[in-house]
Amino acid sequence: MPPHYLVEPPTIDRTLSEYLAESGVPQYAVSETQKFGHVTYFWNGNNSAKFDAKTEQWEEIESDRLPFDQAPQMKADEIASHAIKALQSGAYRFLRLNFPNGDMVGHTGSLSATVEAVKAVDRAVGRVIEAADALGATVIITADHGNCEQMIAVDEKTGRAVMGPGGEYKPQTSHTLNPVPFIIHGPDTGRYEPADVTDPGLANIASTILLLLGYDRPDDYLEPLIRVT
Repeated sequence: MPPHYLVEPPTIDRTLSEYLAESGVPQYAVSETQKFGHVTYFWNGNNSAKFDAKTEQWEEIESDRLPFDQAPQMKADEIASHAIKALQSGAYRFLRLNFPNGDMVGHTGSLSATVEAVKAVDRAVGRVIEAADALGATVIITADHGNCEQMIAVDEKTGRAVMGPGGEYKPQTSHTLNPVPFIIHGPDTGRYEPADVTDPGLANIASTILLLLGYDRPDDYLEPLIRVT
């Protein structure tokens, strides 16, 4: 924590990682510098320490020191390679990774660079899925917000594209509130169907992961997004 701050950060406990650590489930997290904190500190409830150093492994890949639109592929390939190596090691039951491309390159407002960023993530995700399929592992793909899917600013009142002073479209450089996909891919997906969840969101993901891993969710966790058929 910095010595001075305006708002007291919320206290978050009983996170998914804490539950899994207490259950002895080996975990692995990887991303590049831009999003490393999101798969570690933020994921663990604003906690920079591991819950169990013996069962948790974190890997940070140093990000490029270039403007994002100049290297839109970022470290997607390296993140995938590290994740695949960890997956193939058989040492972990739960792995998490973050590809920052759509977010960070999307912020630049460059459509051409963002297209290349999405292509890089597509290739990387494809490699991870191929490795997971070979091992019979289940993959979840989702996001915490939108960005690169809307590269032109839209007026909230009229729903029309916002034009710049020169008659050009104004780029959208901030996060969007569009719904994000939640995809489960794996050999056992036929055992499940979407649950009838009111207002589904990120808070339902922890219990969904526990269900896929075969664990009961704590009473105060929100219900999972799927149910057993």
